This record gives sequence, structure tokens and C-alpha cells, in this order.
Amino acid sequence: MSPYVNHPRYGCKPIRSGYQYSVTEIKNSYWRYKHVKFLVGTAIPANTEKQNYGVYPREKYIDIEELCEVCNRPFIFFALEQKYWFEVLRFYIDAHCTKCIDCRKNEQKIKRLQKSYCDLVTNKNRTSKQNETLKKLFVELTRLGIIKHKNNPSFRDKL
Repeated sequence: MSPYVNHPRYGCKPIRSGYQYSVTEIKNSYWRYKHVKFLVGTAIPANTEKQNYGVYPREKYIDIEELCEVCNRPFIFFALEQKYWFEVLRFYIDAHCTKCIDCRKNEQKIKRLQKSYCDLVTNKNRTSKQNETLKKLFVELTRLGIIKHKNNPSFRDKL
């Protein structure tokens, strides 16, 4: 069994690329690679012309072993995932993944719940169905610790 968090698209094991780059070539292909634990044999070439905001672009992407800052589980920031982030989504080239896929998905879920809650709270002409949805969102956000009752710290535990 792999020690890494399973990514729904890339799995939980390093993805061998078939390219033969030396450790020195990899370390010299991007400044941050000198300071991370990367997985040899997984490097792929990058298209620096598709990268955004790069003073020092990434010439290669490589699977990087990380520890999630939320749950402390090890995960891989895959070379293919980096290629997608930096060449398709055009994220800032110095962005770095610090959370595992599970924690990122959970964070996205919470943001969606918060947006729905805020949209309903600001709607002055809510229907009874919308009021019921608002209550459910309130309970869920309170259960998750996102909303805290000002006057009673144990309020959350009673839901």
C-alpha cells in the first residue's frame, strides 16, 4: 500500500516519465527543486512559453513529495498536475501545492457552502424552502466550526 494520499486523477504512486534527467539537471531546472524532496525518474519537460509570470520559469516538472499542512499526510504534487496548473490554468509559476487533494476538495466544499449561505442571508425575499436551506447551511457550517455562536461556545456541540 502506498504511503501517499490517493489523487483521483494521478493515483498514489510516483509516475515514471521515461525521461532520463540527472539529479543536477532537475535541481538546475527550477530554483525550488533544490529545497524539496522530488522523486527521481518522474521529470517531464515543461513548455516555458505557456507559463505565467515567470522570472525564473520551470524547465521541467517532477513529482514532489509533500506533507499536507492541514492533515499532515504525505502526498505527491505530480509533475502532470504541475503541468496542468502552470500551462493550462496558468497559475503563478512560483505557486506551490501545500495541501493534499482531500483537504483541497474539503476546502472547496466549505467555500461553496459559505457562498450559498451568504447568498441566502443577503436575499431579503427568501421563500420558505430557501429558509429551510439556510438553516441546513447554518447547521453544517456551525458543525464544521466555520460559524461560531458568539454568546455560547458550546452551542456548536449541541447541534
